Amino acid sequence: MTTGVEDEPALAGLPQAGGVGADAIGGEVALAGVPEAVCDKARMDAVLRGKWEAPVRHGIEPRLLGLYAASGLFALICTFAKGALGFGLLAVAAGAPVVEEMAKVVLPLMLLEKEPWRFRSAGAIVLSCLVSAFVFAAVENMLYLNVYIPENRLTSGIICYRLIVCTMLHLGCTAVSACGLAKAWRNARDGLRMFSASTSTPYLVVAMIVHGLYNIFAVLFSLV
Repeated sequence: MTTGVEDEPALAGLPQAGGVGADAIGGEVALAGVPEAVCDKARMDAVLRGKWEAPVRHGIEPRLLGLYAASGLFALICTFAKGALGFGLLAVAAGAPVVEEMAKVVLPLMLLEKEPWRFRSAGAIVLSCLVSAFVFAAVENMLYLNVYIPENRLTSGIICYRLIVCTMLHLGCTAVSACGLAKAWRNARDGLRMFSASTSTPYLVVAMIVHGLYNIFAVLFSLV
C-alpha cells in the first residue's frame, strides 16, 4: 500500500518556526502542485517573511559578539593546525590557501546558512570575517617571526614585510570572500528566503586563487 504525504513529519501538527526546512515538503520538486506541499510552502514562506521583517534590534546581539570572538579563536586554532600541511610547494600553493580562506569565514558562513536574518547589515558580515582574518594574520606573523624564520635570517625588512604585506593579503582575500557572503545575504534578504552559499562560492574561489598565486610568487622569490 502506497503511503501519502499525510505521514510526512512536516504535516504532523504545527511545525516550529525555527525548524523551517528541516522536514518541509514545500520545496520538493516531485510534489509540485500537491495541495499539502503548496500549503507547506506557503507556511515556510510566511515564517521566513516573519523572520526577515522582524523589528531591528538596536545594538549588536550577544550571539554576533560571540561569533566575532569564536571566528578569531577558530582562525587561531587553524593557524596552528595548518602546520601539519608542511611547507612543500603543493601544500603552500594549494593546501594552505584553501584551508586558510575557508577557516577565516566558515563560522559566519555556518550562521548565515542556518539563520541569515540574524545579520541586519552586510557590514556586520564583513566585520565578522575581517576580525577572523586579522586574528589569523596576527598569530601567523608571530609564528613566522618567532618560530619558523631562523633568528639569524630575521631582518627589519622581513619583519615589516610580514606585518604589512602578509597582513594585508589575509585581510584583502577575506574581504573578497566577505563580499560574496554579503551578496548572498542580500539576495536572501531581498527575496525573503534562506541563504544560498552557491552565490558566495565564486568569491571564495577567487580569494583562494589569489592567495595561492601569492604563495607561489613568495616561494619562487625566496628561492631566487
